[in-house]
Amino acid sequence: MEMLQRTIGESGCRLLAQTFWRKSAFSLVEVVIALGLVSFVLISLVGLLATGLRSSRESGEDTNLAFCAETAQQLLRTEGFSNALNNANYAPGDSTPDFFFDSTGCLQTDASGVPLPTNNPNSLYACTVTRHPPVLFQTTTNFMVYQLKFVWPLGIPSPNRQQRIVPVSLANCD
Repeated sequence: MEMLQRTIGESGCRLLAQTFWRKSAFSLVEVVIALGLVSFVLISLVGLLATGLRSSRESGEDTNLAFCAETAQQLLRTEGFSNALNNANYAPGDSTPDFFFDSTGCLQTDASGVPLPTNNPNSLYACTVTRHPPVLFQTTTNFMVYQLKFVWPLGIPSPNRQQRIVPVSLANCD
């Protein structure tokens, strides 16, 4: 420092120190701009997080519904074509749920393995099976189209529930 004072003098040293001090600090405008940029980035990230969570939930629901539809279709097949064709529970006017599934997509059954006919506290999805004669094959009786209407979640009022319709077909190959 002494050598610097000898070279530029004491007043020059003070001027140099003041200049250095001013250059090393941030002004209020710079701080506000930096905070604005940081908050803009954080708000964008929070928005992406919400979208990602919603997408993940919908993907999980789609996976569960695919599993539920596969199970319901398998139940129709094991029931047999003629029994499923004549089952009053699958009549076009019937809107009573036929199968109930839990949050993992597993069929709700009693102790003997028979599907539960009513909703229980563990049920999340309800499936109503409706029989529809195929439009293109009016003359045949060996092919039937079924509509699986899934409604969920069961724990909230009906107007707020989501629903999805899955068409399946059953053929008599005997």
